[in-house]
Amino acid sequence: MSELDVTPPNTHAGNNDDTLCTKDNDPLHNAPPSYEVADERVNMEEYARTVPKWKRIWQHSLTQMVLLSVQAFCGPAMADAIAGLGGGGLATPQTSNIATAVNYTMLAVCCALGGPIVNKLGTKWALVIGACSFPIRGSSYYCNSKFGNQWYLILGGFFTGIGTGTWYVAESGTIMSLAPAGSRGKYLALWIVARNLGQLVGGAINLSKNHVKGVVGGIAPDTYVAFLIIECMALPFAFLISPLERVVRSDGTRILVSEKIGTKAEFKQIKVTMTSKLILLSAFWAIWSFFYSGTWSTYLGTYFSVRARALSSLVSPFLCIVGCFGLGFILDLKGYSQRRRAQMGLFTVVILNLGVYIWSIVMQVRFNSNNPGKIDWEDSLYAGSFLPYFFVQTTGPLSQSYMYWLLSSFATDAQANVRNGAAFRCLEAVGQAISYGMNTQIKTSPLVGFCVTFGLMALALGPMLVLVNSTPDRIPADVIAEEHDHEEKKFGTVEVVSKV
Repeated sequence: MSELDVTPPNTHAGNNDDTLCTKDNDPLHNAPPSYEVADERVNMEEYARTVPKWKRIWQHSLTQMVLLSVQAFCGPAMADAIAGLGGGGLATPQTSNIATAVNYTMLAVCCALGGPIVNKLGTKWALVIGACSFPIRGSSYYCNSKFGNQWYLILGGFFTGIGTGTWYVAESGTIMSLAPAGSRGKYLALWIVARNLGQLVGGAINLSKNHVKGVVGGIAPDTYVAFLIIECMALPFAFLISPLERVVRSDGTRILVSEKIGTKAEFKQIKVTMTSKLILLSAFWAIWSFFYSGTWSTYLGTYFSVRARALSSLVSPFLCIVGCFGLGFILDLKGYSQRRRAQMGLFTVVILNLGVYIWSIVMQVRFNSNNPGKIDWEDSLYAGSFLPYFFVQTTGPLSQSYMYWLLSSFATDAQANVRNGAAFRCLEAVGQAISYGMNTQIKTSPLVGFCVTFGLMALALGPMLVLVNSTPDRIPADVIAEEHDHEEKKFGTVEVVSKV
């Protein structure tokens, strides 16, 4: 363990980074005083000679990202597939919207407290706890659809909010820490794609059981049994997650992990993180990023037939898979500074969302003037009314993927990624809770939700421009790791802790 007596100097871009400073919380200047220096750059020849191959594969950053992505496939992706049915696939979306609003309220509370909890439990056990809660969602929708049981659907939303909140905090910190510096965009794209592949499988299940023309009301109850089985599969993969300090990236580096601090100090970090300019400048973006989901779920449940809603959950992920890797390619471009790539990514995400929102508002104005009833995929209105939903299922995840890439650009260590990810998830859940709560008012036109979402994006853009233009040209954690490596070579006095 090495003890650093001074804070590392500002070596992060040749620009003034003071725009992000708050008292006792500058992601670039106030790094924790000591770190576990588990050989930040591993001697790969010695590592290959002394560590069994199965263990090297298990501890590889890409393997860990795949394991985490499989959990995203089994859990959040199945929840998204249920939401993609419109109103959770129920005959009326009101009960589903209430349960979802409760879910995101508890998720927001859990995420607000999640940084200290996850840093104490460790990411592995936080993921295990979260994975245990995934099957509650599928079972609650099954019971509501089969037996008309509403209390379990709402109570299930409460418990899944707690479990999923814990899982989300651990997930966000891990996905921002695993990738090598030059591959963060592609790693994040892999994670988003896994979530959308889950929706693809869920959509296939939906369509196979709900393809008969003329069916009205809710989705067939057996649909939720298939979701429930997949949700149960997340738990074994959660047990396979390696502690972050043991992970070896593909470029031969380890993840910088600071020494653990006391519980009281961890909870003090909640206020420090939530009031940091990094989070304050991204707050409206976090609230906006998935605010659209409640409105679009109501839109599908209101205007589309059962089998048209089932088809939507199948085809929506296809463009997202292509779009996420496209954004990942932009964010990982060689020859451009990290700040320039951040600016390019922001421009791409905003322009795409702008086009989708204008289209959505135009379509809803038409529906307000002339209600189309339940639209089926054979109807002439289907393409024009469905395509905005199809595209928003790409532009929405792009917004989230971009923000996690941006947050990780300011990280000083893995714990900072956990805290920043928890804060972002908390604000994101607040937005989703408000969105679904707003849409419990069935008589309210989806046009209100579309306009509010559009307004939030406009409100978020100014602060995001300030944040993006303050992006360091290098990740602070990488600079700190290099300084440790330099000190070790220069003085030979750093005691190395073996984590293999």
